[in-house]
Amino acid sequence: MGAFEAALAAIGAVAGAIASVAGFGIGSVLTSVLALKTGTWIAVAAVSVPHVVGTAVRFALLRGRVDRRLFVRFGIASAAGGLTGALLHS
Repeated sequence: MGAFEAALAAIGAVAGAIASVAGFGIGSVLTSVLALKTGTWIAVAAVSVPHVVGTAVRFALLRGRVDRRLFVRFGIASAAGGLTGALLHS
């Protein structure tokens, strides 16, 4: 393992610790560091993987307490906003 990979693993662990307490941090910390080596597009794509996994785990743990009506309304608005932002950015 090279120096960058070791530093990335250590920073990833710190970002994970921050996220476990604050509920955010992985994307903020890890994307910036990863972008130094890979470029922003690849870094954003790579960091989206732990976000998807984390969201899936939280949903699986809390699925019995989810307000389905709110989930659908927020999910549709969030998806529409994300896609619109991505299209406008490109």
